Amino acid sequence: MLAGALLGAGGFAFASETVLLNTSPALECYRAAADGGTPFDIDACTLAIERQMLTPEDLAATYSNRGILLARSGDVAAALKDHDLALRIAPEMTSIYINRSNALVAAKRFRAAMEDLERAIAKADALLPVAYYNRALMFNTLGDRQAARADAERAAELAPETAAYRQFVQTLSE
Repeated sequence: MLAGALLGAGGFAFASETVLLNTSPALECYRAAADGGTPFDIDACTLAIERQMLTPEDLAATYSNRGILLARSGDVAAALKDHDLALRIAPEMTSIYINRSNALVAAKRFRAAMEDLERAIAKADALLPVAYYNRALMFNTLGDRQAARADAERAAELAPETAAYRQFVQTLSE
């Protein structure tokens, strides 16, 4: 499974997934979500959802990737609908909880966003550092620097190769 995580606007990390390794609308959608994309890339996601024969996990990932792009374009309500659909299809996918938490932050629904990050952390899979980092960013935004630092340190400990995590710990130490 391809998985990517990157920092989005406001410092929140986005994770996107798809298992398609060929040229396809679903792959284009994944790449757009992972690389910043534009609102025009939403069409590739929609085409994949409507026309491609996708496994349930790929369909859920494509809905979530489209949700990332919709949130970036400012359509947070549509983004949340896509993430909700994705979770109905594949509730076991940690990346969807992380993605939905980012859209919830954009909607200023911080409690719900924190709940999604708690769910992602409880799954304790390969995206655990991303979930801790996102929660650190949220704690910092909410003014709890101590909790932010603890989560940032945990993210850096779990993924020492990720410079953004180490840099955030340093920022919180100053």
